[in-house]
Amino acid sequence: MYSGVIQSLAHNFNCLLSAQKVALVALVEGLDDPEMRNSALEEIGADLAGLPPELQQRLVALAEGLEDAEDCVFVLRGFGTGVAGLAPELQQRLLVLADGIDEPNYRALALSALGAGVTGLTPELQQRLVVLVERLDNPGHRASVLEVLGAGVAGLRPRSSCVSSSLPRDLTPCIAPELWRALQQRLVALAEGLGEPEDGARALRGFGAGLTGLAPEPQQRLVALAEGLDQPWNGASALVALGIGVTGLAPELQQRLLVLADGIHEPNYHAFALSALGIGVTGQAPELQQPLGVLAERLDNPGHRALALEVLGAGVAVFAPELQQRLVVLAEGLDGANRASALRGLGAGVPRLAPELQQRLAVLAESIDDPEYLVMALAGLRQGLAGLAPELQRRIAALADGLDEPEYRARALAALLP
Repeated sequence: MYSGVIQSLAHNFNCLLSAQKVALVALVEGLDDPEMRNSALEEIGADLAGLPPELQQRLVALAEGLEDAEDCVFVLRGFGTGVAGLAPELQQRLLVLADGIDEPNYRALALSALGAGVTGLTPELQQRLVVLVERLDNPGHRASVLEVLGAGVAGLRPRSSCVSSSLPRDLTPCIAPELWRALQQRLVALAEGLGEPEDGARALRGFGAGLTGLAPEPQQRLVALAEGLDQPWNGASALVALGIGVTGLAPELQQRLLVLADGIHEPNYHAFALSALGIGVTGQAPELQQPLGVLAERLDNPGHRALALEVLGAGVAVFAPELQQRLVVLAEGLDGANRASALRGLGAGVPRLAPELQQRLAVLAESIDDPEYLVMALAGLRQGLAGLAPELQRRIAALADGLDEPEYRARALAALLP
């Protein structure tokens, strides 16, 4: 019962008053059951950054007192990004704790846990963390840490006013330009040295979200790394990651990723890769938007074409009229669930289409017989409903009202609500 109460309080730690938080930490310090103590530490650790310094020190001391490597990893994961809110001295102690884990797998997991808060570490500790990753013998372990670190380091922004001994603690971490470049170069070099395609793809997954924050030269090296992956799944996996940040690349690099996607011959992975690049289609150069549409047209499987349309449709409002026309034709060639998926993607951009294309999409929705798929299509069209002519709005609303089964009618009407 006593342990259960502590666990319940730890779960609601952020709701407690300051004095209650102090009392709860004292109770956790007195727990003999390692599993219960670690679980409570994980819950409390989620609020680490917002705690008073004295409580932060006590929690770090508790983590340092753990003898089992798995327990250390468990607690460090609980601390998560809260590590960024600690004083440098406490960050240093946690880094020493992670480095002191003998078992290689757990050491890599501990470094990954600390990597989640890399943007809030001092520049010296960022460098130290990268050194520890470089020392990991197993390429798979290095890849697993890079999957976390890649996005974090890319998210840093250089400021010439930075000095390494004083890092402003704001939402846009500050780092001296030369340190910023050096960190990026070292992490990209780590990714390049992994050897196995699976590890390279895993590292690229980390860099993808922060791709736009990298300097041009590391961007080029990461694209080259993706081009060197020789298996369809690895190439598609890398493109899924890099597609998130593709809008921040130069047109020449965007073109190279498009060529890479087109060169994947396994149909499922080919469609997967094209859809990944389609996520950032609105930010791509116009001359690259057209080829994406052409590649979608070449997909043999209707389900693959529907997947591509669902992603590309989000950018239909900014496409050239000729490309808009081709995407509508592509949607008209689908049926059933695939047609509904295409309408779900195209819906938001419908108001920016020519009236004739709007009419054709309304006809497409009217042709869907299955109520489940119709509800899906209406949910997509709702996004652009307010921008349509009143006559089209009435036709789409009539589709929902015309369903016979009360359940589907209710769901369809709800799908059209603003």
